[in-house]
Amino acid sequence: MLSAPPRSSIPKLDSLPLEIDSPRIKLRPQRESDAEAFFPYVSDPELPKLVTWAAHKKIEETREWLEGSSAMVAAGTDMVWTIEHEGGPVGCIGLHGIKWGVRAVRFDRAELGYWIARPLWGKGLMTEAATLATRWAFETLGLHKVNVRCFETNLASKRVIEKVGFRFVGRAEDDIWRDGQWFAHLSYELTASEWADSTRTLRFKRPPVME
Repeated sequence: MLSAPPRSSIPKLDSLPLEIDSPRIKLRPQRESDAEAFFPYVSDPELPKLVTWAAHKKIEETREWLEGSSAMVAAGTDMVWTIEHEGGPVGCIGLHGIKWGVRAVRFDRAELGYWIARPLWGKGLMTEAATLATRWAFETLGLHKVNVRCFETNLASKRVIEKVGFRFVGRAEDDIWRDGQWFAHLSYELTASEWADSTRTLRFKRPPVME
């Protein structure tokens, strides 16, 4: 299936519906008040070992990060959500580096990124959140492509990416230096037509999504 041409008008993020619900989780725009709930998770040194950021040492770092995320949403470059589960913030997922085009060229793409609190690892919640965010990227924002990457050693993230239906693109050797060693990166992508086709043919099983 061929992808449709780029959308004719580029939307402002704040003009779109930004809250998404499913049976177990809710995605909503981040708030500075999330800092208190997030800090016990983001200060855990084990949580960010296979992502690009370091554990927060002070809650002020968490507040600054939330302020920065809100500013990027306002600028239209990133759409970042807090993941709520059982009434409280437990993680974060975002579409980063939203890029529509430059001069005569259109891209209409973004990169998916996410994390969730360690006590909730292995429960399928991140797959559910990634499915919601990916669907929003294509069906609400109108992107043509979503990219996502993970450390080669991050097997849990690799499983999330593959469950949502992203297509493997390649392996980048010695791509990131962290904690005294080089790590390889795995790259994946998904186009709007692939998303539509997978929805139509039910090639893979997605978590149920509440309208």
